[in-house]
This record gives sequence, C-alpha cells and structure tokens, in this order.
Amino acid sequence: MNYQTVGMLILLGALAYLWLVVNRLSRTVRILGQRALPPAPTQPASPVTSAAAALDEGVVAAIAAAVAVVIRVPHRIVAVQPDSGAQHAWSAEGRREIYLSHKVR
Repeated sequence: MNYQTVGMLILLGALAYLWLVVNRLSRTVRILGQRALPPAPTQPASPVTSAAAALDEGVVAAIAAAVAVVIRVPHRIVAVQPDSGAQHAWSAEGRREIYLSHKVR
C-alpha cells in the first residue's frame, strides 16, 4: 500500500470514530434534557404586549410549529418578538451581494 492509501484509511477511521463519539454524546444530551424538563405552567399566558401585537397569529403559530418540529421534546415558547431590523433586510442583502461582486485588490 502506498502512503496515500494509508492516509485515507486513517482519515476515514478518525472520521468514523468522531461520528460515533458525537452520536453517543447527542443521545446522552437528549436523554438528560428530557429528564431535566420543568413542569409545564398551569397558569394562562400573559396578555399580548405591544411588540407581539404587531405579529399575526398565523406567524406565531408557524414559529411554534417550526420549533416543535425541530426540538421534538416538550417545550415552552416564552416570547416571540418581531425583528427590529426586518424592514431593512432586503436592502442589506442587496448591499451584501454588491460588495461580494467587487474584486479585492
């Protein structure tokens, strides 16, 4: 075997070992996270504040659904606030693309 083959085998072995370690750690964290969940509150949620009133109920429901899909364990959403810089997002993205198109000298 040449040195490139040996190097690739060592690299693949190290990556497989790293994957196993990360997989085991994620299982452990998931199990410990499920044990440490506080009980759900029994009191009703606080009234809607002025910042949250600007959000449509459908948007809040979509955010809650996305969180439920990603987290997959019992959870509680404490607050949903609109982004203060959202009105300038498109102009900032356009500016970023223009800057990226310039050549660095």
